[in-house]
Amino acid sequence: MKEVSFTAVQQKERDFKEFKKQFFSKTRKKVVNRPKFKSRYGKQSFKLCNTDRFSILTDRIRIEKMGWINFTQHQSLPEVHKLISVTISKDSLGDYYVSILVETDIKQFEKTGKSIGIDVGIKEFATLSDGTVIHNPKYFRENQSKLKRSQQHLSRKKKGSIRHKKQKLKVAKIHKKIQRQRELFLYTTSLNIVKNYDVICIEDLNVSGMVKNRKLAKSISDAGFSTFFRILKYKSEWYGKELVQTGRFEPTSKTCSNCGNVKKELKLSERTYHCEVCKHSQDRDLNAAINIKALGVTSAQRA
Repeated sequence: MKEVSFTAVQQKERDFKEFKKQFFSKTRKKVVNRPKFKSRYGKQSFKLCNTDRFSILTDRIRIEKMGWINFTQHQSLPEVHKLISVTISKDSLGDYYVSILVETDIKQFEKTGKSIGIDVGIKEFATLSDGTVIHNPKYFRENQSKLKRSQQHLSRKKKGSIRHKKQKLKVAKIHKKIQRQRELFLYTTSLNIVKNYDVICIEDLNVSGMVKNRKLAKSISDAGFSTFFRILKYKSEWYGKELVQTGRFEPTSKTCSNCGNVKKELKLSERTYHCEVCKHSQDRDLNAAINIKALGVTSAQRA
């Protein structure tokens, strides 16, 4: 116990009390899973909330009981900020990271006066109501064959051996590469959207329910819709933009954006929307994006 800072032990106690409170909460919408023992091979981390126990320079950080450690900043700290906490973590590859939490005033983006509707999909990652199409990079599919071979080599190694550990590290590196590629794509895409539009309209998708479809589960997980919506939400709040979610059961794909007619049935294979009433034809995803924008803008005006 003396080898680590006492603030790290205190923080773990606070985390456990908060978990216990959430686990037994009867008003919580999403149920928390049962606790389990933490694996020594997974992600490891500890947090220091007392600013007396750490100090930060441009290229060095001082941690209590560890001293000064060299590190490279991914992003420079704001000129005016208040230090809140520091989290030191180690991933499955053995790489160490320092996450610094600060309190600061975020400069908001300039208003553009534009609104946009976003329809996400598997073939194309997103179609915007102004006709812009964001292609789906499909990073997991791109690295799937390489990952498969690496996992096959791992299955042939004897557990606990040196070769098993080395091959396990190779598999983890492929997973980490896919994760980093996907995160960079999602953060860059969401930031560009928040910069260029004031009102951003999206669907309230049940992604956890969509993943239960065994034919589409891998493609949906590879796209990262939940992460994309989460990033859009907090970036909109940061930079003074408005994010509007349409109703989950709104028939945006079946509704004609020209006359408002709603089709009774629309197959997933039909990529072009043909209206039976006004004879309007349009790309299926673009038609849905326009409907999402119309619903979102109306909802924002009422609010």
